[in-house]
Amino acid sequence: MDAKRYQSKYQNMIRRIKWFQDLHDEYIWLSFNIPGFSFDQIRVSGSRNLESPHAKWIHKAMEVDYDIEVLTEKLPLVKAEVLNTICEIDSPDLERLLIYRYIDWLTWGEIADKMHYSIATIRRWHEKSLIEIKVPEILSSDEQPWHIVKLSRAC
Repeated sequence: MDAKRYQSKYQNMIRRIKWFQDLHDEYIWLSFNIPGFSFDQIRVSGSRNLESPHAKWIHKAMEVDYDIEVLTEKLPLVKAEVLNTICEIDSPDLERLLIYRYIDWLTWGEIADKMHYSIATIRRWHEKSLIEIKVPEILSSDEQPWHIVKLSRAC
């Protein structure tokens, strides 16, 4: 994993939590919108479905809620890991730049305004700081990229 991707881990986890929260809200909305009976269709099965029509959506919402809890518990640890790698850089300006970019998730223009430098200087410092960052060689299962790890069957 390269330094840029490693530093983005915190913001990617925040995005993942927000995505799960949106999915949870959609499942809750679907649980309240139950379709009515359709008398014009031919009934295929002679046995009635005894399960409530909204139960499927409630179960999916519960699974996603569990995933949100797991990610929310891991979020401070990931933030601490990213901050620890940033703090290993010797220059305080480069540290501040990386915190603005990867913790506060500011744009290049916003970072340049806060630090009172040009955008070109900020980008040049960013490239320099990414070279100085030491990414851990061994990634645990908690540190795997999120597109690889499947948290639950609701995904």
